[in-house]
Amino acid sequence: MKKEYIMVMVKMVAMSVIAAVILGGLYIPTQAQLKIYQEEQRQLALVDVLPVADHFEAVKSGEETLFYQAFDASNNLVGYCFFHDQPGSQGTITLAGGVDTEYTVTGVKIMTHAETPGLGAKITESFFTDQFKGVAVSDLMLSKNDGAIDAITGATVSSQAVIDGIHVKIGEIKAN
Repeated sequence: MKKEYIMVMVKMVAMSVIAAVILGGLYIPTQAQLKIYQEEQRQLALVDVLPVADHFEAVKSGEETLFYQAFDASNNLVGYCFFHDQPGSQGTITLAGGVDTEYTVTGVKIMTHAETPGLGAKITESFFTDQFKGVAVSDLMLSKNDGAIDAITGATVSSQAVIDGIHVKIGEIKAN
């Protein structure tokens, strides 16, 4: 009887080791593909938030990309794009944004978030993000504060977080 238990344990340990080796072997190549996919998504987001741009040049501080300058086909500066991680209600909101040279918003896209499904998660929907288009930085605040942006009912913190993130990056762009 004791011998049977030992054999079962040996088999379970062997299966666990085999599974761990397979999982580890698949993890590394999958991570490389995931990074390629994420970079493709970031490039598409730049075009989404500033569609008049033909190409983008990163403005860096050391290894960190602060924002992107956006140029048209004639190499004229048409605006700026950025990615920003902003604390939200339930976690970090990663957003992409674009502004023209007068700092009027040309687009906003929520890349990732951890907001409450059905409430804060609505920040990804077009009824929310589309209202940013054409808004000057001076009007970039919630309508309850005499701004141009209507908060999502029940998700004011998430709505304000998106606005705050855009303000942070516009301030950074102006400082450079």
